[in-house]
Amino acid sequence: MPVLYKYLPSRYAPEFLDRGEILFRNLTYFRQHEGKVRGDVYEGIHKNHPGTDIVLESLTQGIRSVGKFSLLNSTNADLVFAFCLSKRLSKGLMTEFECDACIEIFKPDEFIRRIRFTLARLTSVHRVGLLAQPVHYYHPAEPALFDVKEPKQLAFVKNEFYKEQEEFRLCFGTRQAFKLVQQIAQPHHDPYDDAMKGQCKEKLVRVGALHDVARFVLP
Repeated sequence: MPVLYKYLPSRYAPEFLDRGEILFRNLTYFRQHEGKVRGDVYEGIHKNHPGTDIVLESLTQGIRSVGKFSLLNSTNADLVFAFCLSKRLSKGLMTEFECDACIEIFKPDEFIRRIRFTLARLTSVHRVGLLAQPVHYYHPAEPALFDVKEPKQLAFVKNEFYKEQEEFRLCFGTRQAFKLVQQIAQPHHDPYDDAMKGQCKEKLVRVGALHDVARFVLP
């Protein structure tokens, strides 16, 4: 497990280190509120957009359409919560994220174990518990190197535009989370309106002091 880094405003660092307060936000929040650097209207969605004409035919209705459609596989962003970290220590990332503090999690396995243990005691959490892995970065016109129809993997996908962030993500869902939704998007589909339909939510997980697994560090 690589060393992980959390970029955050320094005013929140004491709560993180002294009390182990881990703030998870749902994917909808990241779709709506994080801006161009961290925000992504396609959070929880894999977009397959080859850029060439796709033929759609309805065998029952005899309808045929040709266009540069996109195929979208998504999971329910309102019900999946994420805590975002990075595998990269970088002054540039601190500037991009508009943060003035960075915490190095030098014992990531133990850090994750404590969060997983805490979540396992909550009946509101999906039975798969905490998921922890690097983010999959993909190009919409290229074959994906992960299962685009596995909803639990869709919580970890982002466009390759963000790959320099080298994100490592912790995710969990509520009991009704991780449903697969498949859509065909029109050539001029704007995902912004869909992103704005969701409801932002957050969940605070307390795991106790973290000084034995994490510390301040300067990029």
